[in-house]
Amino acid sequence: MQPVDSNQDAASTRGLLSREGTTQASIALILLLGSLLCQFRFSQVVGSDGFFHIRLAEQLFEGAMPWLPLTIFSDGWVDHQLLFHAALFPFAATLPGITAAKAGAAVLAAAAAFTIYRFLRTEGCPAPLLFALLPPALSWHFWLRLEMPRTQGLSLVLLFLCLGALCRGRHRTLFALSWLYAWTYHVAFALLPMALLHAAVVMWTSSALPRHQALRGPLYIGAGLLAGLTIHPHTPHTFRFLYHHVILKVWNPSQLPVGLEWRDGGLDLLLSQGTPSLLLLGLAAAALMRASGRRSGVALFFLLSAVVANAAIVQGSRFLEYSLPLSATALALALRDLDPSPPRWGWTPLRWGAGVALACGLVLSMNSVKQAVEDTEPNPNRLAPAMNWLGNNATPEDVVYHFSWGDFPELVFHGPQFRYIIGLDPHFLELKDPQLWSLYQRIGAGGAHSGRNPSKPISQRFGAQWAILVHPYPGAPELLDEDRGLTLVYEDSSAIVYRVREGGWDGSSHEAPPK
Repeated sequence: MQPVDSNQDAASTRGLLSREGTTQASIALILLLGSLLCQFRFSQVVGSDGFFHIRLAEQLFEGAMPWLPLTIFSDGWVDHQLLFHAALFPFAATLPGITAAKAGAAVLAAAAAFTIYRFLRTEGCPAPLLFALLPPALSWHFWLRLEMPRTQGLSLVLLFLCLGALCRGRHRTLFALSWLYAWTYHVAFALLPMALLHAAVVMWTSSALPRHQALRGPLYIGAGLLAGLTIHPHTPHTFRFLYHHVILKVWNPSQLPVGLEWRDGGLDLLLSQGTPSLLLLGLAAAALMRASGRRSGVALFFLLSAVVANAAIVQGSRFLEYSLPLSATALALALRDLDPSPPRWGWTPLRWGAGVALACGLVLSMNSVKQAVEDTEPNPNRLAPAMNWLGNNATPEDVVYHFSWGDFPELVFHGPQFRYIIGLDPHFLELKDPQLWSLYQRIGAGGAHSGRNPSKPISQRFGAQWAILVHPYPGAPELLDEDRGLTLVYEDSSAIVYRVREGGWDGSSHEAPPK
C-alpha cells in the first residue's frame, strides 16, 4: 500500500476549490451580463415604481419620506422595503437616476437566478443552471417583472436562501434570513405558512422524527419575522403598517382602493401568463409520482408550494414571479428523485438539445420583453421639462396636485423638492381621510361628477399651489381650461402645469379667465 502524500492531497483539494470558484464566478458573470443586456436594450424603465424606489434609495440615511403629507405617512414613515433600498443605494450614489434604477434591477434579477441555481446545485439536481433559467426562457412576462426596479429580485434571493436553510435544518441561519426578509418585503410573511407546510411534509414522510423537531422551522421563522418588525428603524409604526398594507388587503381587497396587481388576477390570467408554470408543475407531479419510494420530502414540499403559488395567480399577477421558480425547482427535484436511466444514445445529445432550446427561449423572451416595454412604457424623461419649470418657478415644499395617483413616482423622481397628494397605493390616502379620497376620485374622473371648478377644492381641501396634468388624462381637460382659478403656465406634449389661485374659484366671479 502506497503512503498518502498529505501535501499532494491538500494541493489537489485547493485546485478543485479554485476550479469550483472559477466556475461559479463565470456563471454569475454570464447571468449578470445577460440581465444587463436585456435591461439596457431599451431606454425605458419597466413600470413606474422604480422612479420612487431609486429616489428614496438616494436619501436612504435621511430616514424619512416627506412627499405625501395627506396620507397615513403623515403619522410616521415606514420603509417596509428598507433592505431593498439599501441594496439600491450604491447604484443611486454612483450612477444617474434612471441608469441607477435599471442597473440595480438587472443586478438583482441576476442574483435571483444565481441563488436558484446554487440551491438546485446544492440539492444535487441535474442541470441546475438549465432549471434556474427555465422561468425567463419560458415566460417573457416573468422576465419582464424581474427586470422591474422593484423588490422582486431581492425577494426571490431571500426566499430561496430561507427555503434552503429550512430544508437543511439550519435554524439559526433561518432566523437571521427571516429577519432580513422582514426588512425587505411583506411577502416574507408567506414564509410562515410555507414553514408549516414543510413541517407537515416532514412529519408525514419521516414518522420517526419528533414533532417538536419538525416545528423548529416555523418557530425560528416566526421569531425572525417578529424581530424584523420589532427591531427596525421605524418601529413601532411597522406593526400598524403591516395591518394597513397586508392584512387589510388580504382580508378585504374588494373594499379597498388598491393597485392593479391586487385586482388583475383570474382564471384567464392563470391560463395565459401562467401556462408555462402549470406545464412545469404538471411534469413535476408526474415525475414525483413515478419516483415512488425514492420520493423526498423536499421535492414534495416544493411541489405543494408551487401548487399554492400557481393558485395565487388567480388573485393577482404579483404571484407570477414566485410560481414559475417554484414550479421549475419542483421539477428539478422530482427528476433528481426519479433518477431516470439514460437513453441508449446517452445524455450528451439531450444536454446539447436542451442547451440550444434554452438559448433560443432566452433570446425570444428577451426580444419579447424589449418589444413589450417599447410598446407600453413612456419615455422616462417625459416629465423632466415640466418639473424643471416648476423647480425654477415654485418654492420647495410647495404642494403639487396631480390628477392620477399613478403619476406620483415619476413626479417625485423629477421633483423631489415638492409635496404631492397621493401615491404608492391609493388606500394610503383613503385610510387617512375617506372623504378626501372620494373628492380626489371625483376630480380625477373629470366631467359632471367633479363640478366645473376643481380649483376650489384643489386649493382649499388639498392645499395645493400648483397642479400638473399628465397626459393622457381620462377626464375633460376643457373643464380645467374654463376654471378661472387655474392659470396655465407651462405646456408640452406630456404635461400641463397650472398655477392654483389661493382659495380657487367658486364660479361667481365675472372677471375674464386668465390667459
